[in-house]
Formats: sequence, C-alpha cells, structure tokens
Amino acid sequence: MLTAVKTCLATVALLLLAGCGSRADSSGPSIAGVPYHNPVFARDFPDPYVLRLGPHNYYAYATSTGWERGYFPILHSSDAVHWKYVGDIFSLQNRPMWSEADYWAPDVIRRGHTYYAYVVGSISGTHCIGVATSSSPIGPFKDRGTVGCAYPDGSGFIDPDVYLAPSGAAYLYVSVDTPHHIAVMPLDHSLLHRKGAGRKLFGVTQSWESGPDFTTVEGPYLFKHGGLYYLLYSGNSYNTNYAEGYATSRSATGPFTKCTCNPVLKGNSRVKGPGGGSVFTGPDGRLWLAYHGWGTIEGYDQGGARSLRLAPLVWHGARLSIPVTP
Repeated sequence: MLTAVKTCLATVALLLLAGCGSRADSSGPSIAGVPYHNPVFARDFPDPYVLRLGPHNYYAYATSTGWERGYFPILHSSDAVHWKYVGDIFSLQNRPMWSEADYWAPDVIRRGHTYYAYVVGSISGTHCIGVATSSSPIGPFKDRGTVGCAYPDGSGFIDPDVYLAPSGAAYLYVSVDTPHHIAVMPLDHSLLHRKGAGRKLFGVTQSWESGPDFTTVEGPYLFKHGGLYYLLYSGNSYNTNYAEGYATSRSATGPFTKCTCNPVLKGNSRVKGPGGGSVFTGPDGRLWLAYHGWGTIEGYDQGGARSLRLAPLVWHGARLSIPVTP
C-alpha cells in the first residue's frame, strides 16, 4: 500500500467501511515519501490509538461511534497514510458484560504473542477501565474484566494508556472523572490487575484547560525521548475548544512539570478541537501524532465528525511542538 492514491471501492457502503479518504496532494506533507492530506480517515474516529507492529504494519483503534459493526473500530495501514476498516475489538454479541455504555478511548499493546486491549465502559454511571486479550491485533478479544474504577484520590477512570518500561514494569495512566486529574498506577506482571493504589500526577492548572462548556485534563499518553518522559494530554471541551499539551519528568511516575508552551496542538480555521492523540513511529523513523479533530463542521449536533489526522512531532531541543498540517 505504499502508493500515493488507492482506488476507492465501488459501492457507497464499502466506501464508508474502507474509509477511502481525500486524494493526496504531492505538494503537501508526506511520510517516507508518501503524500498525505488530513484527514487520513474521514469518518468519525475519536481518541485514536496507533499500534505499530513493523515499518509497514499499523493498526489504529478508536472510541465507538456507531458506524462500525461492533465496539471500538479497528483500522489497518501499511504506510500510516491509507487506512482501511478491518473490524472491531468487540462484536455486538461479545461486548464486556460488566459495561453498560460509554465505550471510549481504547489502548492496545502487545507483549510477546498476546495483545491487550484496555477500554472504557461504565457501571451504574461510574466509568471503569477493563481489559481484554487476543492472539491477533484484530481479535477476537476476550474480556478479562475490570482493572479499576477508583483509587483513594478519585473515581471514574477513562482514557487508559499503558506504558511498558524496558525494566519490565508496567504502568497504567488514566484520566480521573472526580476530581478531574491525570493519575498513574502500576500493573502486575499479568497486565490484568493493578498493583498498588496509584497516585495523582497533575490536575487542571493552566488556563487553556478550562472553558465555558467543560474543564478537564484527559487523554494521557506517555512516551520517552532523549532521556525525558513526555506525558501528552488533552484539555478543555472536546466539543469546542479541545487542545493538547504535555508535561515532562525524569521518571515514568513523576513528578511531572507542565510545559509553559502549552497548548502545543490547537485548532485553527480549518481544524477545530484537535486532541485525543497517541504517538507512533512512522515508516520514516520519525515520531508522529495520530489525533482527532473536527473539520469545518464542528459538533455532533451539527453533523460533524472527529476524523483521524496526523502531525509530525517537531523538536526544539527538549521542547516539543506539533503543527496542524493540511
């Protein structure tokens, strides 16, 4: 699939599922010589998480939206530019029985020959993180129950992100509903259970994180670069003024210091409310951000979609910026 443009399928139904997007503009940005034009997947695909299995093998997972066949749609790409719908983490028949609604923001990792999908659901109105396992990145995934819904400093867990350290330690980062903050907790060796209560990392402290509609910090994503840990996160309201910032630390468990340069990813006249991002290594060896953003139509009530978009990570020494590319 390392070609500039793929021929879209004939019927409208298959067009929607395959996600054939805009034609690439050779004068615009590219990844490893393959031009792209945002959005790279035009249907609703919020809170994207990209799993890289090789330089030409990528899977993307997202919040459930309704156009997919089951829960948590899965896309595949061989070049990180052209994406095709290939399935769901859960079918309609095998959704997690512990959850009633709010199937949000999955995170999928691989350890050995097993894939672990960390997902959000709700129990009697409280958000929880669950986990499911599979021998394939497209499933079928088997529900393994909940990892947690609360800890001493807060309750309601959403937006899971699991970081596997070279030492073998594993950490689960979450956004906590009440009160709004980012927290981390260790996982045991099975990656199915917490090992300890966890700790608060930071809450709402910068003005861009607050808005007239909603105020929060959420969508954590941890990665390491140049000896520093970078914790990306989103703030403000997903439906209006969403944006993305980061905090850094010398340790995966903090303390973290927010950059005074935040937000480093923010909307413009063509892209509204960008956020919910995850970082992956592209075919060119560079770090890229997969994120969602509204186009010219903003908000679900107006018929908008938070489509899948890409942006390169740009470094200025230890500082990071993320341009919103066409």
